[in-house]
Amino acid sequence: MKTEISSLELLYVVKELQDLVNGRIDKVYQKDREFVLTMHVRAKGKKMLRIMPNAIYTTEYKEDFGRELMGFCKFLRKRLSGAMIKSIVQKGFERIVEIHFETKGEYYLMIIELFANGNVVICDDEYKVISALESHRWKDRTVRGGIKYEYPPTLVNTLELKEDEFKEIIVKSELDSIVKTLAINLGLGGLYAEELCVLAGVDKTKKKLSSIEITNLYQEWTKLLSKKISARIVGTEIMPFKLKLLSKEKDKSFATFNEAIDSKFSEGLIVAHEKEGDNQKNKKLNTIQVIINQQEQTIEGMGISYEENQAKGEFIYEHYNEIKMILAELDVARKKFSWEEIKERLQNHKVIKKIDEKNGKITIEL
Repeated sequence: MKTEISSLELLYVVKELQDLVNGRIDKVYQKDREFVLTMHVRAKGKKMLRIMPNAIYTTEYKEDFGRELMGFCKFLRKRLSGAMIKSIVQKGFERIVEIHFETKGEYYLMIIELFANGNVVICDDEYKVISALESHRWKDRTVRGGIKYEYPPTLVNTLELKEDEFKEIIVKSELDSIVKTLAINLGLGGLYAEELCVLAGVDKTKKKLSSIEITNLYQEWTKLLSKKISARIVGTEIMPFKLKLLSKEKDKSFATFNEAIDSKFSEGLIVAHEKEGDNQKNKKLNTIQVIINQQEQTIEGMGISYEENQAKGEFIYEHYNEIKMILAELDVARKKFSWEEIKERLQNHKVIKKIDEKNGKITIEL
């Protein structure tokens, strides 16, 4: 299953993300290394932006993030709640996105690194790091609070390549095929490197190319950067436009590229969320089973039949949510009123019939 987007795909994602500019941040949610920013965009309503370690896109799905906030999420909420998005840009042809915010006369920059394990860095308007999801130190750069943000080293901005520079990269490549050179040295990735070879009519396994072949590749390369978005999903691949390479394969079209990504990526999130929900349900069932087992032992000692006990256990299970809600309501009431006041208020209650606070018992009738 696809779990990341390439530099070329990010180019088209960011083009569509321009619809979020001037949107105002409402809340920030975090779960492990993933974030969802909810916002209101004038004339478009509520929008959600999902940030994953290797992808960023607008989403229609927000899982349950729980009530407990992680430290970095608290920081983001404090700084960005109510902030307006001023711009969203891709850094060159890198898998890096910059989101510029303005709030109460202050400016913040969110730098999203969508490579390796991913990272989210918050800087001031002079690129000084205020905080980061993770601090790192490499041989050639350091990311941590209190110092200026350093971008990963890069040899060339692929988007600004002239034809002679493009040719030089291909000619000097030490890789054993043109498709590998395009995929690695130009950052296209395997799928789009193969597509470029198909469009230019070049054998992808060749290492040395003629001047005409290189020119054809360059011309098709420039077209690849400015195609009209016509999002598709073919198997596990998500593409901003239809590929000649996969033209014979059955595909599914989408109104936007972000929508296509959300459709595919959210499948995994929903499955994971359902699995987590099943685990929670199993915990509840186990708790109920413990209650049933305890009742069985007690009732057997009293000579009551197993069938009657089983029926009571099933009854508790069927009304689990109602019982849980009653206990929760009593817990809230106990913080405001005395037991005598609670009993007085519940004299004619349809469900709660008796409260024995000394022994911690409540008699209910369902």
